[in-house]
Order: sequence, then C-alpha cells, then structure tokens
Amino acid sequence: MKVKGQVYVFTGNGKGKTSAALGVGVRAALSGMKVAIVQWYKEKRWPIAEHKIGKHFTNIKIYPLGTGFFKLPTDHATPPEHRRAAQAALKQAEKLMPKVDLLVLDEINNAVIDKLLAQTAVTKLIRRRGSTHLILTGRGASKATLRLADLVTEMKKLKHPFDKGKKAIKGLDY
Repeated sequence: MKVKGQVYVFTGNGKGKTSAALGVGVRAALSGMKVAIVQWYKEKRWPIAEHKIGKHFTNIKIYPLGTGFFKLPTDHATPPEHRRAAQAALKQAEKLMPKVDLLVLDEINNAVIDKLLAQTAVTKLIRRRGSTHLILTGRGASKATLRLADLVTEMKKLKHPFDKGKKAIKGLDY
C-alpha cells in the first residue's frame, strides 16, 4: 500500500518560500524521485535561474505558466489573462500529480488571495494527491490549506536589502 503524500506549506512575508521548495525538490530529485514545479506567476520569458533546473536534473521539470505578478507596477496582463493562466497552471498540476513523486505549487497561495483560483479548487487538489507529496508556496496561505498541511513553515521578514534600496542579486534572489 502506498503512503499518502505529505503536504508542506511555505508561507509568510519573508523571503525564502520558493527557495525552500526548490531545495526540497533538489533533495527529492537526488534521492531518485520525479519532481515537477508548476509556477503560478513566473513567466517562461523571465531570465531566472530556476528555469534552467531541467538542464541539470533530468527528473525535475518546471512549468512557468504565469503572466507576471498580479497588480504590481510591472503587471502587463489583464485580470482575465491572469485568471486563464492560473486555471491553466491548475490543470497542469492536476495532470502531473499522479505522474510525479513531488509536486511544487509555486505561489499558489497568492493565486487564491488574488482571486485567480478558488480555495475549493486548491482543497480538492490537496485531497486528491494520493501518494504524491505537495509543496504549496506563497504568502497568506488560507486556514483551509493550513489545516490540510502536514508541515507549515512561515517565513518572517526581519530585514531585507530591498528596504535599503538594494536590488535583487542574480543567483541569490532569482
């Protein structure tokens, strides 16, 4: 009998949610597990290091399905475009779930807060995980998601270089 997959949640306003999820993903891949990472906001065209992960790990596949961050100054997509992208990411996650050992749902919590996804859809996905382990990232994880989780880590910002006007560093931050 297969064991029910664990549900990890990395949430909070501090940096490190995606980094923690990627770290667990690399550990899983190095242990021989199949890993998929579905990203709700990050776009394929963004020059971020994690999009190269498949070149180095044959058992990790990344799906950057977003249209950028919603309602931020750099937002270039319309709300309907964001909703369509979020729904496409959800469908991709549903399709991948039975085929991988670990599925990272990057920024899915934000998609719920931004009303691009319904909490009921996320709850249904978690409940249908079977033996697939899930990691959900993003700020403001809902109480419903937290109740279903086996592990919850809240990242709390104490200090950040951005507060002093410093920009993100390639390789460390993206």
